[in-house]
Amino acid sequence: MSTADGPDEQHRRSRRLETGWRFTRGDVDDGADPALDDSDWEAVEVPHDWSIEGPFDPDNPSEAAGGFAPEGVGWYRRDLPEDIEGEPTLRFDGVYRDFDVYVDGEHVGSRPYGYSTVNYDLSEFGVTGGETLAVRVANDEHPHTRWYTGSGIYRDVHLTETDPVSVAPFGTDVRTNAVNRQRAEVQVLTEVTNDDDEAVEVALETDILDADGEIVATAGDEATVEPGAFHEFEQRLSVADPERWTLDDPTRYFARSVVYREDGGDEGGSAALAVDDSVTPFGVRTFEWTADEAFFLNGEPVDMKGVNLHHDAGCLGAAVTERALERRLETLKELGCNAIRTAHNPPQPELLDLCDRMGFLVVDEVYDKWRHVGAEEWFDEWWDEDLSAMIDRDRNHPSIVLWSVGNENFDQGSDEMIEDLAMLTEAASEMDPTRPVTYGNPPWGDGTEGVVENIERVAEHVDVLVGNYQEHWYDDYREAGIDLPVLGSENRRFFRGADDEPLAFVPRNPWYDVEERDDVCGQFLWPGIDYLGEAREWPSKGWPTGLIDTTGAIKPSGRFHQAAWSEEPVVFAAAVDHDRERPACRPAWSGPPLSEHWNFPDREDSQGFVNVYTYTNAEEVELYQNDEYLGTQHADDYGPRPIEWYVPYESGTLRAVAKEDGEVVDEHELETAGEPAAVELSVDRETLAADGRDLVYVEATVVDDEGVRVPRADHEVDFAVSGAGEIAGVDNGNLDSDEPWVGESRSAYHGTCIAVVRADRDGGRVEIEAEADGLDGDGVTLPVGADGN
Repeated sequence: MSTADGPDEQHRRSRRLETGWRFTRGDVDDGADPALDDSDWEAVEVPHDWSIEGPFDPDNPSEAAGGFAPEGVGWYRRDLPEDIEGEPTLRFDGVYRDFDVYVDGEHVGSRPYGYSTVNYDLSEFGVTGGETLAVRVANDEHPHTRWYTGSGIYRDVHLTETDPVSVAPFGTDVRTNAVNRQRAEVQVLTEVTNDDDEAVEVALETDILDADGEIVATAGDEATVEPGAFHEFEQRLSVADPERWTLDDPTRYFARSVVYREDGGDEGGSAALAVDDSVTPFGVRTFEWTADEAFFLNGEPVDMKGVNLHHDAGCLGAAVTERALERRLETLKELGCNAIRTAHNPPQPELLDLCDRMGFLVVDEVYDKWRHVGAEEWFDEWWDEDLSAMIDRDRNHPSIVLWSVGNENFDQGSDEMIEDLAMLTEAASEMDPTRPVTYGNPPWGDGTEGVVENIERVAEHVDVLVGNYQEHWYDDYREAGIDLPVLGSENRRFFRGADDEPLAFVPRNPWYDVEERDDVCGQFLWPGIDYLGEAREWPSKGWPTGLIDTTGAIKPSGRFHQAAWSEEPVVFAAAVDHDRERPACRPAWSGPPLSEHWNFPDREDSQGFVNVYTYTNAEEVELYQNDEYLGTQHADDYGPRPIEWYVPYESGTLRAVAKEDGEVVDEHELETAGEPAAVELSVDRETLAADGRDLVYVEATVVDDEGVRVPRADHEVDFAVSGAGEIAGVDNGNLDSDEPWVGESRSAYHGTCIAVVRADRDGGRVEIEAEADGLDGDGVTLPVGADGN
């Protein structure tokens, strides 16, 4: 086993086309012409998002929906590798949007939807190596989205070279149809193509390897594959004593498919030669959605503690490498999150690989609003290919337990909408009969009766009923006779609805609509992490009400859900700070202005009180100010609400102590900061890999002489990086800031900001320094090596 992705593939070559790209903004009449002189174009690496580079401006046509980001048309060019051997296939994991691909000036293909993974067989164009690859990207027609998308080749590009007889791209479908403690029956469907000009005798050998690389089952089959055709092999294998894929122990297996073809041997005989192999990770697990007892994984009930995620990552924009995704999932895991909804488009494949390896359940979604938001002209032509692109690519991920074919159509419940829904759900069920299919229902209709009528129409065409902001209507759905599993696909983090009203401004954690009901499978908060786009008026750039901000810092509101979700003891104290600066947001998704500090000098002078919330999953919380006991409160007295206190302010410390059965299980302390004295650096890891993709997040905190964060500090912090790395972006979590995300400085926001540093490919050491006027600076040095050392 060579990598986290499983065994090496010996008979095919796959590589990412990351370097050697040249890029220009604006349209070029002869951009595909191999004779074009592009020497003055910008040198870039893929993945690349030109929108995040700015400038962000209120006059940009993306407007608030796109976060006021620049868009337009751009061209990419590079030479294909000279050493191509065999049949080349080019794969784009995501290009936003409406892109055209050319090889030596010849048009290869196009795609309007910006999130589909697309494969192009370059052998049809006589590619042998060294040809000019050109890609035109047109992200310029508005409106085409409701959020920030990024622009360009923002996901990876892969070149795969195989024998003419080979496993088709995403041509392996692994199904675990029957599983018990003694045995897992595995069905493997493998599509083998023959691009030769004559029929070929093909043998397919499939091995199942466990997590240690040991072969635990083998099957073989033979077939004649006609020229220009394909054959789907169906093989059934049995794995003894299977290890289940679970959230706590996400064990994976690997199906290795080796293709043999007959070749002429000595003296007129023949021999079978191995010409291709393909490795497909999968998991052995069962799941069941029920209408009365919710969701089961491997026979055990599991409540989905989920979040919705957009595809951008703060200062990186849409060009997000694996480490950034991993860090986000690590932080969500800390909160107790166990499920992701890919709102509202197929994610990059690395996210799904990480969910498989880290133990997250996934609702995989394609499309937002179908014929709306710029899709009217191409939806009918492309929906089937986009849907199959998602399902064929993603169907072997054990983390995925539900397909979603769309979200929040404006014409909810209309005849036209229901026809589209039926078309999409039926197609998805045919493409993958092993998983249920759903659609993200908006809370729209004329009062409760109208909402329920619309939901009844939808329920006839989905396997799981998911609802956005509809917790207060769950009983109405049951009374209407809807007998489907129910899941909250979008839920507010602090408020919920009541009766006919979509909002009830009472701090009831919507998690308890899952906790208190046996028939609700889980919730997905909107959103898990702040994202760009869907902004308010300038200078707002994005949606700021996530559990986690764009720097990766957990907000006090995130701790509210950690206390509800986590199985580990939790207590967290947060002060209501009405002077706290925070980005503009839609009030329905907001909450109190909570801060993790104890700096209220105006209250001390006036002998005022500070409103404090404590979040806990323990029985009781004791509160101490400067070690003076203030009182005890019990969580049961508050139910689904946070424990609330009114504290007569004194500078110093405020400490919350959580107890279970009289024993201390967790503590959290707020501390008063003095005057700013220094910038202090911290990093999220100690080593980096020299691969041009690995990242370290460097946090700069303005602290006082005692090392306490100064919560209202807004100093401009200058970062300097030398050696084996460069700054990929800077951020402070303030989505109303007019500072650029690409640069070498950023103002502190609530006392902190970050620089994201990307490793180079040469290795060595990267040195990172930070300074601010009037403050002591700080620095850190990290090794960068082939293996992270």
